[in-house]
Amino acid sequence: MTHADIDPANPPGRRLGAVVLVRDQDGSVLLVKPTYKHADSKLGWQLPGGGAHAGETVAAAAARELFEETGLKRRISHALMIDQMPASEDGTSAEGINIVVDGGILTPQEARAVRLPESAVTELSALRWVPMGDLDRHALPYQAARIRAAARAYEFGMRLPLYRRAEPAKA
Repeated sequence: MTHADIDPANPPGRRLGAVVLVRDQDGSVLLVKPTYKHADSKLGWQLPGGGAHAGETVAAAAARELFEETGLKRRISHALMIDQMPASEDGTSAEGINIVVDGGILTPQEARAVRLPESAVTELSALRWVPMGDLDRHALPYQAARIRAAARAYEFGMRLPLYRRAEPAKA
């Protein structure tokens, strides 16, 4: 499809994802294992998050998804990276934009308290803390690359504030 093929009155549908990078004080990353994809594989672990609802800010979507999937309540205010995803070849998912947001670094006590909420067991089979050096044993290559890029952005202070209509987004 070229730019000339796009009808401005009917733009193509796109997914807007909000995923959260949360780390512990040792640098391990909090990952979740969805039940609906890659369930029979050792790979397929990913950052907590999901799709933003119509009218929902990225910050609010990220905070909501993080709470639903991990029970964590975090104030979300900054993006770390934007990952444009092509539509799947089999047509099961549309083109999308995933915004990786900063969920912060948990204290040891907060990290130990993270548990998979009972309400999330139909969507997720588990959660775990994964050291950065072990990402390739748990995440698909593009997921591991996304996590590393977001962590580098954080380390280099490349955090982008999230706004809605030129006002800080609330989450």
